[in-house]
Amino acid sequence: MKSSLSKAVTFLGVFFALGFVLWSPLAHAADEEDSAITILIAERVAGSKVQEKIPVAGVKVRVEGAAGSAVGVTDAKGIAVLGVPPVGKYEVSFDVSTLPKGVAVGADSKTSLSIDFSSGVSVGSGKSVSFFVGNDARVAEGRWEQLPQVLVGGIRISLILAICSIGLALIFGTTGLTNFAHSEIITVGAMVAFWFNQNGPQWPLLLAAPFGIVGAALMGGAFELRLWRPLRRRGTSLTSMMIVSIGMAIGIRYVLLFLLGGRNRRYAQYVGDPEIDFGPFGITPRDIAIMVIALIVVVGFSLFLLYARFGKAIRAVSDNPDLASATGINTDRVILLVWILGGALAGLGGVMNGASTGVQWDMGNVILLLLFAAFTIGGLGNPFGALVGSFVIGMFTQLWTWVFPSVVELKALGALIALVVVLLVRPEGILGKKERVG
Repeated sequence: MKSSLSKAVTFLGVFFALGFVLWSPLAHAADEEDSAITILIAERVAGSKVQEKIPVAGVKVRVEGAAGSAVGVTDAKGIAVLGVPPVGKYEVSFDVSTLPKGVAVGADSKTSLSIDFSSGVSVGSGKSVSFFVGNDARVAEGRWEQLPQVLVGGIRISLILAICSIGLALIFGTTGLTNFAHSEIITVGAMVAFWFNQNGPQWPLLLAAPFGIVGAALMGGAFELRLWRPLRRRGTSLTSMMIVSIGMAIGIRYVLLFLLGGRNRRYAQYVGDPEIDFGPFGITPRDIAIMVIALIVVVGFSLFLLYARFGKAIRAVSDNPDLASATGINTDRVILLVWILGGALAGLGGVMNGASTGVQWDMGNVILLLLFAAFTIGGLGNPFGALVGSFVIGMFTQLWTWVFPSVVELKALGALIALVVVLLVRPEGILGKKERVG
């Protein structure tokens, strides 16, 4: 047991050391941003179905307060970040005369706003201010006219959940482990891509994303080689290993909080991304890319499981590890492959979720409940069940906000209701197999 603990400590030490080396510039940037005011200026343009918000560049902005003042100009994304001491009250304003020709201040538009920092510096203490100019006309939409937009959002969320939950289901199917640390692999994938996109070489997200995926895959493989495999060989119970995964998740999560800070951060390419009007619904180019890539990956991975040699071996180990081992399949190698693939899928899901909602220290934990609900509804350990379950959870969650718009904060409740209803009708899950007990 001491050997297993030593390996676990070694793995954590290496992980934290790499984190300090890679993210020291990121942590410094986080400190700077957390003591800054981010100002967005966008023009409202009413379309046939949705209202677009177009970033306005070249506008002079100013921050004034008792602790200091700063002046800046919005960039091509309509954003200016002004560093000020994070103490006291500030008045944030913009110069109307610097608006581009043809862009006017609307009747209800504000040209100045007041913000108040709490005393001292704390995690996530940066402030954000948005000014909207132009026409504020909105097309009144009934409940049924909003449904196409809700369904598109449900498909996007479902595909992201599917990418993340397939790996979680494979790990459970091959090892029986309910891995709560899967959420941190998701976050690490998004963070590594963010570092390459914003703080390191500053590559476009398409070039930075593969590094996030590889980083998450390596993290999954390291978990298996340095922690879970030694624990399995020591005969550690699945319950004890699950508790270890909870502790690992909490520990890594707060290290990520230290490295990244508490603010939500965006990839460089996706700030103020305007929607494209498709008639009944609007969708951003970012979301189109997310959905297309996720669909290709899901279909490709399904074909891999069905027809590839290693895919068949994974399904064999998932169905019956002892029988698979007796037929000559190297179960340890297959389980390692599952952890690497599961980590890669989690990293890809993290990058997609980060592009959609922003990169945050607890972003994986935020969707972990939905992931567990998805692969439970689909059938424990069944990757295809996780895919089906992800669409049930994703669509039900979005439709919940459509039916009950006043309780949008409780949209996770819709996922739990779907979980209970499905398990009452089919306890083994949608694609699960009935098993005899006793």
